[in-house]
Amino acid sequence: MMRKTWSTEKDRSSGRIGGRGRGPGTWLWLLILALAWESFRVLADVNPLLMPSLVSVLREFVLGLVGGDMVLRWLMSLAAVGAGLAAGLVLALGASMLTRLSSGGDRLFSLLSSLMHPLPGLALLPLVILWFGTGFPAVLVIIVHAVLWPVFVNLRSGLKSLPESWVLYSRNLGMNRTVRFLHVELPGSFPHMVSGIRTGWARAWRSFIAAEMVFGSVGSGGLGWQLFESRVMMDTDALYAALLAVMLTGMGVESLVLDSWESRVRRRWGSI
Repeated sequence: MMRKTWSTEKDRSSGRIGGRGRGPGTWLWLLILALAWESFRVLADVNPLLMPSLVSVLREFVLGLVGGDMVLRWLMSLAAVGAGLAAGLVLALGASMLTRLSSGGDRLFSLLSSLMHPLPGLALLPLVILWFGTGFPAVLVIIVHAVLWPVFVNLRSGLKSLPESWVLYSRNLGMNRTVRFLHVELPGSFPHMVSGIRTGWARAWRSFIAAEMVFGSVGSGGLGWQLFESRVMMDTDALYAALLAVMLTGMGVESLVLDSWESRVRRRWGSI
């Protein structure tokens, strides 16, 4: 109860209850950036192929949503990233469980996370292409790599920061290591896991876009493939419209999905 109260008070002191929120200031800054874009484009007389007007970009964006194939590309992108995110989360949970059940597993995954976590996914491109080709499996490997390590590192940190009294109490109840991990340690580490998933989502989303631009289209092609096609065809309006879709998706998932989930976790388990 004290943890929930403290978390709620902290949220109130920061001007929000759970989540990260998007206040009026966000829209004001977006308006300022839009005016700055248009002002610079007009005053500097920039070639429209380099900096198209926001009106033409928004028109292309709306046409892509209504009569084009941008919605299909967007759904394809979300499906691919969602699959990689789920696979990375399952692997991170399995690795975290092994670190709690075995000292050898803890040393092994501590070494692997130290080696792999700082490694950009695109640095693996030569090996991924060699082993998996340039289709969906290769892109999935890049996404899983982007998700696995931040989730694992955050979850492992949460597991190590749990109060020792929780472990002692679960032992007194006769729980074995597996039951204790699933029913005590893992739920107690949910706030850290959410933080890792937030980081993993951002890395996975940009990794998919970049990988698709390198590997080519996945299936019918996602937003990354639209960026590549638009650049090749010098269709600048479509290029910026695809970039807008990528940015709005990232902001939308953060605001509508991750923020609300984080808010529920904070109320249940305390502040991240």
